[in-house]
Amino acid sequence: MGKIDKAVQALIDELGVDGFYRRILTAMQEGKLGFSLAPTEQIAFVAQPHGVETTLVGRWGLEPGWVRDPAQVKGSLFNARAESAAEKPSFRDALRRARCIVPVSGFYEWQVIPGAKRKQPYWITRSDGRPLLFAGLYALHEWGASFTILTTAPNGLMEPIHARMPVVLDPVDVDRWLDHKVTDSRAVEDLMRPCPSEWLVAKALTRPVGEGEPE
Repeated sequence: MGKIDKAVQALIDELGVDGFYRRILTAMQEGKLGFSLAPTEQIAFVAQPHGVETTLVGRWGLEPGWVRDPAQVKGSLFNARAESAAEKPSFRDALRRARCIVPVSGFYEWQVIPGAKRKQPYWITRSDGRPLLFAGLYALHEWGASFTILTTAPNGLMEPIHARMPVVLDPVDVDRWLDHKVTDSRAVEDLMRPCPSEWLVAKALTRPVGEGEPE
């Protein structure tokens, strides 16, 4: 994931800084910013604990709600497969009661090129320049917050690049996704699908990830 940039802020200003994107911009500014943010780092996300929408900062890597000691988490719960999250013990309760949004300006993905020594990196953003809204699941503990990002099958744009992609939400679906009163995971099942290809643009990078901001 990448940091928020002047272009994103300029677009939001141009749109009149409506309430929704003001919240998203605030969330992105409150979290850790940088290039190629990695699992285990502290990143901002938006949730609705106790029915009140809040910007939280937590560890990328879910520590499920039933965990009593972070040392209990043996696996790497950075991502959750949308197709099976409702059945997995680590994710099913959060899918019912603790859904969140992770706003980012873009994300990196690496394509395997047959015969090539290195994978080809891509920088993926929204085609309209707005922040991407990843669907996530979170947990709150006395030692802090944590979250995971839901993934799904790739859309037409992403399929040649990678076998999975993040679940990207439409802004109009944000309220339903966050609504703490919606506790039947089947009620949000339709949101956990590949977003339309036209929402995204993928730029092949000519330099290694981390050596400056994508242009």
